[in-house]
Amino acid sequence: INFKLTGYYNGGMYSSMPYRLNWEKAVGGKGGFEELVEYAQANGFGVYPDFDFVYAQFGEAFDGLNYKKHYVKTIDNRYTAKREYSATYQTFVSYFQMAISPAYYAHFYEKLSENYLKYNYGNISVGTLGSDLNSDFDEDEPYNREDSKEFTVDMLKKISEDYENVMADGGNAYALPYVDHLLNVPLD
Repeated sequence: INFKLTGYYNGGMYSSMPYRLNWEKAVGGKGGFEELVEYAQANGFGVYPDFDFVYAQFGEAFDGLNYKKHYVKTIDNRYTAKREYSATYQTFVSYFQMAISPAYYAHFYEKLSENYLKYNYGNISVGTLGSDLNSDFDEDEPYNREDSKEFTVDMLKKISEDYENVMADGGNAYALPYVDHLLNVPLD
């Protein structure tokens, strides 16, 4: 059994970019996380704190996120957010999670890993990194989906070298060599 921990850090369910690492006090803070990991290891189940590098809630102070530099832009120069089609509303619904330019995934991962690798715990979940590709039409740094795929594969490769077990949500073919556990894989 493996548990994905969503909302366990930097603001809970509405966390910003995984740049710094502050465990949520409501779920036990740093000590609670360490206690949970110890219990999981003693009882043979996996715990995977989920860090999403593809989308972030609107930035907080000191989260390392600069909307002008890091957010994805559309072809008409607007910032874009994660949206999904809702059959109930028969329209697209926004989660107010801004898409992050794939060129900056490594920037945020390096800072997070400085903090998270200190725990010497080999499990990590990387959210939608295995499933979502976003183009960035920024005039200064434009990236198409193939560029995004290259940044994503490089990031997944680095993560799989740093961690023993990697979990992702969804999962495209390019992610398969680098992840150990996939959630919500489509059947069609």
